[in-house]
Amino acid sequence: MPAKRETAMHHDISQTSHPHLPAEAGLLLEEIRDSVILLDASGDILYCNAALTERFGWPVTALIGYQITDAAHFAQEFRSVLLSNLEQHGSWVTESERLCADGSMRTVSARWRRLDAPMGAAAYVGIEQDITEALVRRQELLHSRKLAKIGILSEGIAHELRNPLSYALSAAQLLADDRIHEDVRAKCLQTIHTGLRKAGLIVENMLSLGKPNTNFSRARIRLTDVINEALDAASAHASYRLVSISQHFPEPGIAVWGNHDMLVQVFHNVISNALNEMPEGGRISITAEQLNSGIQVRVTDSGPGVTDEQLRHLFDPFFTASSSGRGTGLGLTLSYYIMKEHQGTIEVESHPGMGATFVLAFPLPEEHAEPSEA
Repeated sequence: MPAKRETAMHHDISQTSHPHLPAEAGLLLEEIRDSVILLDASGDILYCNAALTERFGWPVTALIGYQITDAAHFAQEFRSVLLSNLEQHGSWVTESERLCADGSMRTVSARWRRLDAPMGAAAYVGIEQDITEALVRRQELLHSRKLAKIGILSEGIAHELRNPLSYALSAAQLLADDRIHEDVRAKCLQTIHTGLRKAGLIVENMLSLGKPNTNFSRARIRLTDVINEALDAASAHASYRLVSISQHFPEPGIAVWGNHDMLVQVFHNVISNALNEMPEGGRISITAEQLNSGIQVRVTDSGPGVTDEQLRHLFDPFFTASSSGRGTGLGLTLSYYIMKEHQGTIEVESHPGMGATFVLAFPLPEEHAEPSEA
């Protein structure tokens, strides 16, 4: 270890007779539970309090009198830039590793300042808080949250796949009955094909949404076709037959540019969200109009509505405002990203007790060039 220099301060700073450092200041520094270090203008360690020596196990003689750049207690990358940072900026806040006398490492949150009015020979002061245990707890919390999200994501994926797979399974079970008519058999085969195709598309779309700049196949599609297919998919919902659903399209041929199956999924999620909130029945109104700025579709329900706080988080992953307990918090998130992929938006207007309106906005189809092959 490099030779130490003689300094004007000792470890028990409260008993020093240094003319510019009152005894009260030394007593205060010794009471601080975080590490306190004082350096002179050249970077010599003048003082470290008892909290540092007790927590990290270093004797005073291993620190005081040495240059900060030579003190093994401080990480090499920290001590090599400390003085230059303080000279340039006047202060520095960072996290860094500290070596203990037993060879173990701990992490500190270090706050250093250049003293505008030096205390005697002291020109720099550092206060370092040991955050090792706090970091461990933070990592454990993040890990537990990650596991919880994985569980919710799994539930959400199962929710999205359940309907098409249930249709296919029911049709397959019916096929086992030799007494069914050929027309019914053909319909069952078509249901199985449609259900499995839908399940495959849902999986493909979920994977695609996690990849930026994904090229989806797009075409000019009629909104009435998309919404009718979404309503057919929602017809298995327990509340469907209790809810009155009306459609208002001033132009039957009103169209958007997009991916048919993905937009069916969006409207199915929105309609299912409304059905979830009306287990005793109610009304859903679906209207579309062409504006100068684009195509707007409004899906309005007579459910209980949502609060302002819920509105702020409605499209957050894994958040659900459903009072029925049926929502998983994934459907509306997927809808948000699908609309984003279509250069569109999805927003909600609502007041508690007055229902909710989902507003879906699409750019005009003529604004799009012909899609390239995916």
